[in-house]
Amino acid sequence: MQIIVLGMHRSGTSAVARILNLMGAYFAPERMELPATKANPKGYWERRDVVNLDEDLLNALGVTWDKISQFDSKQVPMVCKKFELLGQEIILGLDAHRPWMLKDPRMCLLLPFWLPLLEIPICVYVYRDPIQIAQSLKKRDDLSIQVGIALWEKYSLQALIDSARLPRILVSYHDLIARPLDTVKSLYDSLQAQGIQGLRLPSERELFAFIEPSLFHEQGDEDLQNAYINQHQFRLVEAFRDGSILSLLPVPPLSQDAIETLEEYENHLLAIKEQTAQHEKMVEEQTAQHKIAFEEQANHHAIVIAEYEHKIAQNFTQHAEEILQLQQQYFELKQVLQVKEQENIKYQTQVGNYRKQWLNATEREARLKEEITRLNRYQQVSQAKLEKLQTEQQKLQTGLETQLKIAQEKLVDQENIVSTQQQQILALNQTLSARTQIQEQDIHQLLHWLTALEDDIQATFSSLTWRSGDVLTQILLKLLLRKPGLTAKDHIHRIMADIAHWQSSRGHLPEVPTLAAVVTRKTDKPPRPLLALSSHRPKTVPVAHDSRDYARWIQNYDTLTSQMIKRMKQQIDEWDYHPLISMVMPTYNTEEKWLRAAIESIQQQIYPNWELCIADDASTLPYVRRVLEEYAHQDARIKLQLRTENGHISIASNTALESVSGEFVAFVDHDDKLSPHALFWVAKDIIDYPQAKLWYSDEDKIDENDQRADPYFKSDWNGDLFLSHNLITHLAVYRTDVIKQIGGFREGYEGAQDYDLALRAIEQISTLEIRHIPRILYHWRIIDGSTAMRPQEKPYAIIAAQKAITEHLERRDIEAIVTESLEVPGTTRVQYLLPPQQPRVTLIIPTYNGLNLLQRCVESILAKTDYQNYEILIIDNASDDPATLKYLQQLSEHEPVRILDYPYPFNYADMNNRAVAEAEGEIIGLLNNDLEVINNEWLSEMVSHALRPEVGVVGARLWYPNETLQHGGVILGIGGVAGHAHKGFPRGHSGYCGRAALIQNFSAVTGACMVMRKDNFFTVGGLDAENLAISLNDIDLCLKMNHINLRMVWTPYADLYHHESATRGYEDTPEKQIRFEKERDYMKARWGLFLMMDPAYSPNLTLESQDFAFAWPPRVAGA
Repeated sequence: MQIIVLGMHRSGTSAVARILNLMGAYFAPERMELPATKANPKGYWERRDVVNLDEDLLNALGVTWDKISQFDSKQVPMVCKKFELLGQEIILGLDAHRPWMLKDPRMCLLLPFWLPLLEIPICVYVYRDPIQIAQSLKKRDDLSIQVGIALWEKYSLQALIDSARLPRILVSYHDLIARPLDTVKSLYDSLQAQGIQGLRLPSERELFAFIEPSLFHEQGDEDLQNAYINQHQFRLVEAFRDGSILSLLPVPPLSQDAIETLEEYENHLLAIKEQTAQHEKMVEEQTAQHKIAFEEQANHHAIVIAEYEHKIAQNFTQHAEEILQLQQQYFELKQVLQVKEQENIKYQTQVGNYRKQWLNATEREARLKEEITRLNRYQQVSQAKLEKLQTEQQKLQTGLETQLKIAQEKLVDQENIVSTQQQQILALNQTLSARTQIQEQDIHQLLHWLTALEDDIQATFSSLTWRSGDVLTQILLKLLLRKPGLTAKDHIHRIMADIAHWQSSRGHLPEVPTLAAVVTRKTDKPPRPLLALSSHRPKTVPVAHDSRDYARWIQNYDTLTSQMIKRMKQQIDEWDYHPLISMVMPTYNTEEKWLRAAIESIQQQIYPNWELCIADDASTLPYVRRVLEEYAHQDARIKLQLRTENGHISIASNTALESVSGEFVAFVDHDDKLSPHALFWVAKDIIDYPQAKLWYSDEDKIDENDQRADPYFKSDWNGDLFLSHNLITHLAVYRTDVIKQIGGFREGYEGAQDYDLALRAIEQISTLEIRHIPRILYHWRIIDGSTAMRPQEKPYAIIAAQKAITEHLERRDIEAIVTESLEVPGTTRVQYLLPPQQPRVTLIIPTYNGLNLLQRCVESILAKTDYQNYEILIIDNASDDPATLKYLQQLSEHEPVRILDYPYPFNYADMNNRAVAEAEGEIIGLLNNDLEVINNEWLSEMVSHALRPEVGVVGARLWYPNETLQHGGVILGIGGVAGHAHKGFPRGHSGYCGRAALIQNFSAVTGACMVMRKDNFFTVGGLDAENLAISLNDIDLCLKMNHINLRMVWTPYADLYHHESATRGYEDTPEKQIRFEKERDYMKARWGLFLMMDPAYSPNLTLESQDFAFAWPPRVAGA
C-alpha cells in the first residue's frame, strides 16, 4: 500500500512520518533522506528527490511554497508531462518496498501530479492549530502571523479538495503530543482497517525516544488564535477538531481575508524587490558620481605634484655642489669612526672571553659537587633495591616450585582420565563396528533381493506375453492417433536406474573416521574445509540421481497437471484486467509440421486474450499460404498478411506489427513453440507490475522429436551480460508503444534484428521497467542451420550483433571497441577505452611475513602490468621475519611502492580502510598478497570498468595454480551466505551458458582482487571493521554498493592466479570457526532474504553447489 502524509509546513507531518517509519513503512534509500536541521532536530523524513521534484513543479507553475495567492491545482496537469518520468522512477523504486510512505507539505498543492502515478494511495492528514503553525513559521521564516494563518488555510483547503475521493485518516498533532500511545494505536488500527499489511505497532520505548514534548515550542492559546482568525477559518478549525472535516462537503472556498492577506504579502515582497532594485540603481549612480569626482581630484593633484617636482629639481641643481662637499666630509668622518668602533669591539670581546671563562669554571665546580652527592645517594638506593629483589626472588622461586609440584600431580590425574576415556571410546568403536557390519550384511542381502527382482523383471519384459501385449498396445495407440506416454516399463527402468546410481555411488562416499581416530589425532591440524563460504551441510537431502537430468526436472517441476490448469483458469476469471497480447510471427518457406506446431502452441495457451499477427514473406512453397489461411479461417484471433515480395525477416516482422492492436507485443519464430502457460505468466506479471515495459523469460531448446534440452535459466536484468550476449532472446514481450517509439525492426541487422530491437528499446526505458519471468516459457527449435544449434551456423548474425552493440554505445556517448569473444563463439566483448590522462591507481596489499608469496605478487605486478599510472601500497601487519622485513625495506626505496605499518591485531577490514585513507589514487585496488598476474591488460581492463559511472566494484577471474577456476563471481545464498560461481571448473570450460567467460554483473565479487573508485568506497563507509573484521566484508561492501544502485562487474579479461588464503589460512581452528559463524550470522541478520534471492542468479539453479546445477526443487512460487 502507498501512504501519503499531508499537512501544512510546521504542522507535525515529520513526527507522523517518523511514526509510520517506525511501524515499518519504507520511505527512502540510504543518503536520499533530508538531514535533520536546527529547525527540525528529529529529522524531516522526506526524500531529497521528492522535495526537489515538487520545487521544480512549483517553479514551472510560476510559484513558490509561500507565494501561492494565484495558485490553482487545476494548473498542475499543464506541467505534468515534463516531470512524469522522474515521478515514475521514484514510485517504481518505492513499490519494491511496500508498504511505503511519501511526505512533503508541498504535496498538499501538487496531488494532481502524484495521484495518477499511484495505485492504491491512502492519505494521512496531520492537523495542528493554525496559530501554532503561524508562530513556528514566524520564528523560522519571519512570516507574520496573518500570513502564516492564510497559508495554512490555502494548503488545507487545496489538500482537502484534491484528496476528497481517497481514503483518509486524520491525526491531531495535539493529541499526539498529549496522548502519544493512544494516538499512535488509533493510527495503527486505522491503517490496519484500510488493509495495509506488513506494519507493526511501535513500542513505548521507541515512541518516547522520538516524541519529546520539550520540542513542542509554540503553545499559542485559544484567545490568541481567535484574535487572528476569521469566521471562515474558525469553522475550519472546529471541523478539524471534531473530526468532521473529512466529510465536509462541499469544501468551502478560500476566505476573502486569506486571499487579500496572501496578495498583500506577495505585493509587499514585490515592493521590497522593486525598492531593492531602485536602491541598487541609486547606489550604482552614486558610485559613478563618486568615481567621476575622484578622477577629477586625482587629475588636480597630479598637476600640483608636477609643479612641486619642478621646483624641487631647480633647488637640487642650485645646492648640488654644497651637497657633494658635505657628503665628502661625512664619508671621511665615518671612516675614522669605523676604525675606532673596530678597536672598541676588539677590547670588549677580550673582556667578555675572560668573564665567560671565569663563569664556566665556577659552574663546572658546582656541577661536579652535585654529581658526587647524587651518585652517593643513588648507590645507597640501589643497594637497598638489590637486597629487596634478592628477597623477592627467593620467595618467588619457592612458590614456583610448589606450583610445579601441584601441576605435575594434576597432569598425572588427567592422564589417568584420558586413558580411561580412550578405553571407553575403544569399546564404543568396537560396538559401532559390529553394528556397521550387521548393517552391511543387511545391505548385501537387500542388494541380493534387488538383483533377483531385476532378473525377474527382465524375464517378465522378455516374455512372449509381455512383448505381445506391448506390441498390441502400441498398435492400438497409433490407430487411436494418440501419442504414447510413459509406460510401467519406463517407470520401472527409472527406478532401477536410481537404484544402480545409488549402488555405484556407495563406493565413492567419504569414509567416516572412527571415534578413536578422532581422539588420537588431537594434536593434528584440522582438515581444510571444502568450501570457505559454505561450512554447513545442505539442509535439503541430496538427490539420488543426476542433478542435470533435465527430463526428470521437467517431469517434477515443469509438467502441468489438470489441477494446475484449473487454478490458472480460476485466477484468470478473477482478474479485473485482461491485457491483450499480440504475438508477431514472420514466416518464410517453413516446414509444414513446424509451422503447424508453432501456431497450435499459441492456440493451446491457457490465457485466451491474445492475437496472432502473421506476415508471410512471399513464401515460394505453395502449402505455406494454404496452411496459414486454414488457421486464419478457423480462429478469428489470427490475423494474416501475405507479402508479394520477399523483404527478409526485419521487413516481414514490421509488416506483422502493422496489424497489432494489443497493448503488448511478443515475438515468436515460425518453427518454435510456446509453453501452454506462457501467456498466463506474462499476463500475470503485467498485472502485478503495471509500470514495467519489457518482459523476458527463460527458454530451452526442442529437437525434431519434441524432446526438450539445454535450458537457459537466466538472471534478472544483467546489463553487462546483455552486452556479452542477447540475454533477452525468447520469450520477449514489449509494451507496443515502446516498439512504435523506436520504429520497429531495422534493415541491415538480419540475424540479430531482435538484439538490435532490444538495444534500442532499453535506451527508452528505465532498468526498473525490465522484468524477468524465471520460467521456461519458450522452446527454441533445433534444426540444421539454426542459430539454436550452433551460433557459428550464422556468422552474419554475429557481425550484425557487433554492429548493433557498437551503435548502441555510440548513441550513449560511450567510447568502446566491440569484438567477438574468443572463448565463447557467437558472443561479444565490449572493451571500454581509457581516458588519455590515466587516473592514478593505488594497489593495496595487506601482508604478514610470507616473503615468497609477497615477492611473487609484487614482481608479477611490476613485470606484467601495461597500465602505467599506479602505485603499490603494502600494509604490513607487524611482520617479524627478517627476510620479509629486508624485502620491504628494499621495496620502500623504489617507486612505485610505499609501505604502511599496521601494528595492531589482524583485522583485514580495518587494514584496508586505513590504507585507502592513505591512497594517492582516485582508483583503488584491494589485492591479496597471494595473487600472481597472468595477463598484461588485467589492470587496464579493471580500471576501464571502474571508471564507468554506474559501476561500483570490478572483480577479476582468479585461477588456482592447477588451472581450475577459483573465482568467477560470487553467488548469494550458497551455503547460507555466498559461494564462488563455477569454482573448480577447468580452464577452457566456458561454464553455464558461457557465464564463466563473459563480462557480466554479479551481486558481489571477491575481495581477493577488486578495483573501484575511492569516492564510492568512502560513500558506503568502506569495509565493516567492527562486525566483519576478517571475512565476508567484501560481500557486504558489494551489497552496500548495490544498495546505492551501483553495479558489480566481473570480467574474465583480468586473469590472475590465486594461491588462496596462503597467508591468512583457513577457518580451521575452533576460535576461527566461532568468529566465522558470528560473521555469517551478522550477514544473515543484515541482508536477510536478499541472500536467498540473488538477482544475478536463477531461482531454478541450485544453492547446494557452485556449478549452476538445477535446483531440486526450484525456488519459484506456483500458480
